Amino acid sequence: MNASQTHLVVATLLVTVTFAAGFTLPGGFDSDPNSTNKGTTILIRNTAFCAFVVTDAIAFSCFAGTMFIYYFMADTRRSSKDYTEMYPLLWKLYNDAISLQGMTMFVVVIAFVSGMYATLAHSTALTISVCIIGCVELRRITVPH
Repeated sequence: MNASQTHLVVATLLVTVTFAAGFTLPGGFDSDPNSTNKGTTILIRNTAFCAFVVTDAIAFSCFAGTMFIYYFMADTRRSSKDYTEMYPLLWKLYNDAISLQGMTMFVVVIAFVSGMYATLAHSTALTISVCIIGCVELRRITVPH
């Protein structure tokens, strides 16, 4: 339960970041008062931007799901009179949350790289650097140490 409390704090921070990223989109918004697209994102037709939006939404949903699992675990533990009978359920929920959180960290890296790629498309050196760093991080996340 101590580990799940720490993981809940991490998930809460990351869900906040992914939520904020959904509203402070890379590239900004069209602010031309005479435009029919006023208020829409400038990079809407950019493939990397679309990948960013989808992966950010996946990350947000998964982090939110992780938070709900941890809240349910805490509530189940509090309401249970016999902790030993709840242990198998809590263990399963904990493993589910860990798996979901691990997958989400993978998706967050993809969201970051695709968002950076969308905004740095005119700077080849920076774009390549960000993609390499992202790939190294994805490899580090997915390959056991």
